[in-house]
Amino acid sequence: MSPPPERAGPFRALCDATERMSAVAAGACIAAIVVITVVAVWYRYILGAPLSWTEQVSRILFVWVTFLGAAVLYRRMIHIVIDMMVMMLPAPLQRAIYWVNQALIFVFAAMLLWYGGKLSIDNLAQTFGALEITPASFYAAAPVSAALILLYWVEKIVDPSKRVPQGDVHL
Repeated sequence: MSPPPERAGPFRALCDATERMSAVAAGACIAAIVVITVVAVWYRYILGAPLSWTEQVSRILFVWVTFLGAAVLYRRMIHIVIDMMVMMLPAPLQRAIYWVNQALIFVFAAMLLWYGGKLSIDNLAQTFGALEITPASFYAAAPVSAALILLYWVEKIVDPSKRVPQGDVHL
């Protein structure tokens, strides 16, 4: 008789859902950037009536793609890494370097959450650009991403299977 299939607990389900939502949102932002760019070119060069908002919206979407993508890549452990020297070290030293790296990621994400949140809140009342929207619309990408990274950091602590890269990342 085969063992029962492993059920993901609520914490894993939360991490899976946030990763999926982040990946979908990043993909939607990329698609929107492409559409906005095509529309901007069409209006500027074909119709001779450039749109004033396209560059600003594309920039905001690009910031969100970058930060959401960073969180997703951190969870999957597939960020670009030059690990040739680390892979040559003995296994205990590799583990030590991994945990130092994770500690630095925790400190960085905590600072990004704190200061990014503060920056976003401090700029809520300001407006900029053609759309007269708040710069907090893209500053908020930093604390959102940092919160996701901290969530995934905790997941790596409680679930050792999340400490290995997903996919073929070592050449």
